[in-house]
Amino acid sequence: MLPPFDAILFDYDGTLAVLNLDFAAMRQQLLAFTVTQGIAASALQDFDILEMLTHATGLLQQRQPAHATRYAQAAEQLLRDIEVTAAQHSCLLPGVPELLTALQRAAIGVGIVTRNCDAAVRVTFPTLETYCQAFVPRDRVTHVKPHPEHLTTALDALGVPPERALMVGDGAMDMQAGKALGMFSIGVLSGTTSRATLLAQGADLVLPHAVDLLPYIQARP
Repeated sequence: MLPPFDAILFDYDGTLAVLNLDFAAMRQQLLAFTVTQGIAASALQDFDILEMLTHATGLLQQRQPAHATRYAQAAEQLLRDIEVTAAQHSCLLPGVPELLTALQRAAIGVGIVTRNCDAAVRVTFPTLETYCQAFVPRDRVTHVKPHPEHLTTALDALGVPPERALMVGDGAMDMQAGKALGMFSIGVLSGTTSRATLLAQGADLVLPHAVDLLPYIQARP
């Protein structure tokens, strides 16, 4: 059984859409570009993609603010181009429109919180506003998952407190962000993260796919 809820926040890639991003290759491309800006690769080895961009921008800011601004803009465009290209070969997972329609009929708020960019999501889901009342890609927040601000931005738009919402995602960061707010968090196995990892990161429930929420929604009083 699920706790009482008025809204669900979903991750996007791997949760609602086919995960078609090669994160390792994406990180390597950003690393290669960043090294050309005069930053040693050894200074970036402990960071994920978005952390690398932020850290490198900070390092360049200390030397030459104008250079930092140019780097940040070019690096962000590099990532957007990769994401949009990947999205052109992706699609929504089976049953997702039906799931979102069921939530709409049940008057359950829907939010999408993703570290992907706005443009890439709209390639695979151009009608998202039909189903979603709060769409928060990384372009619209200062801090992305696993920072809880990413989720609170969507919850504020929905007008729902964390204790009345569920977090659904395929990644460890989704579980971390949800649990930071005390949300009931549901991991799904449609991405690349294992059941064991999702549980270790705080998942209260693990399902094969997001669409497996349908019986829970239909049973909701």
